[in-house]
Amino acid sequence: MDANLQKRVSHGALLLAVLAVCFAILATVLLANDGKHLKSLLTYLKLAPATYSVEPPPRMQPVKRQKLAARKIDLPPHLLKPEQGGERASFARDFLLSGKDLCGRFTAEGFSNPKGWHASPVNIHNFECMADLTMGTAEASAEPASLFVEIRGEADGKVRSIRMKAVAPQTPDGTAIRAKLDDALILIIEQTRFADLAAMREPARTLQPYQAQHFGISVSMKPEQTAPHRLNVILLATEQSPGLKLTRSFFDSERWLPSAIVPDRPVLYPSVKTNRIR
Repeated sequence: MDANLQKRVSHGALLLAVLAVCFAILATVLLANDGKHLKSLLTYLKLAPATYSVEPPPRMQPVKRQKLAARKIDLPPHLLKPEQGGERASFARDFLLSGKDLCGRFTAEGFSNPKGWHASPVNIHNFECMADLTMGTAEASAEPASLFVEIRGEADGKVRSIRMKAVAPQTPDGTAIRAKLDDALILIIEQTRFADLAAMREPARTLQPYQAQHFGISVSMKPEQTAPHRLNVILLATEQSPGLKLTRSFFDSERWLPSAIVPDRPVLYPSVKTNRIR
């Protein structure tokens, strides 16, 4: 009996050892690969819900961007200049009168003006008017008395300069030309409404030199050295000082950037339009 019992115990121990080894191998197989075989077995035996592995989406390849065509923009050279410190703009004025109308006024005063307000033959962008008045005939010892007026400006009638030359010898005709010169200066003062220009009338009557500059308008009267009875009068819109240059450059429309066309303007989205209406 003892031998049979011992034999049974030996067989049972061997069986348990074999089963333990089989279970160890089975557990190793099932738990390998992160338990993938165990999950498949449980799914096959309907002991666990089926799971499906989701494959990662394919890697997207970057799309090569197309370079936008460069748009050429012409900027005025003065916009790229560095700002100069220390300079301040000053008050400046222009001739606020029409060159064509002023030319017509001189014609109404008896001046000879065959061409009227016309384009300059030298530069078609500049316009001018030349009026001449001659009185009497030359005497034996004197030249004819005359008054010449030249007005220069732009096509729209804007006046840039007014030049006059009076030839007034010591004759009755010369005295009449001096009176006509004074009338011409009065006409210019009335048309421009620059009261400070009245100071040039007295030197003009006596054919004396005179020079002044106020707020961008320069006045110069100079008799000729070899012929004192000849007087040159120049009224000119100038920009000699740095302050005047800054002011005239700011108001010069030819130096402004062109206004934006419709495609260049920003598009307002509906939400922005709604907020603006509110």
